Amino acid sequence: MEYQGDRVLLLFLDIQMQGMNGLEVMEKLRKNDLFWRIVFVSSYEELRWNTIDIKTLAFLPKPTEDVAIMSCLKTAIRENSENLDVLIKGMDGKVYIKLDEIVYIQAQKNYVDVYTRELNFTGYDSLGYLEEKLRGTTIQRIHKSYLINMQYVESISGGEVKMSNGERITVGRTFYQQFKKSYNSFLKSITVERLKRS
Repeated sequence: MEYQGDRVLLLFLDIQMQGMNGLEVMEKLRKNDLFWRIVFVSSYEELRWNTIDIKTLAFLPKPTEDVAIMSCLKTAIRENSENLDVLIKGMDGKVYIKLDEIVYIQAQKNYVDVYTRELNFTGYDSLGYLEEKLRGTTIQRIHKSYLINMQYVESISGGEVKMSNGERITVGRTFYQQFKKSYNSFLKSITVERLKRS
């Protein structure tokens, strides 16, 4: 829990451990960018669905086969390569930020406010330009003034999304159906599709 070294692409984690169990460790690591993805390795198969999280890549039952480990490594490398460096024109010049750092982007007249996990800054690209640039990623338009990163949606209720930073954003009526479809596909990609590989 005190690790401060280089970023770990893939952490293999047991559920049954002394002191803190693996699920508790996952909860602590959820907002820690030093760990990209987690693979649970456990004989407690009934807990498989408890391990689902944006960081969880797979659940591998014990004893673990080499081919399953290699599959997880390949998937982690592929997903990491898809974590684009997003270029945004900021007040102090060009800002490069990883896609998975962006929580949401809000339009403000002729500029945008970019909210990330660590900091917020103003950019001079239009919301429409960023939407087109980030099409096909986890960034989704939900309102005429907002793009959100589906990785940071905590809940959806009554036409409103709650983001991981506590912000609540209204889903515009014209965007609702497409957002619902995109978000369901996103959830499937990090649950069913990942679990198929484990």
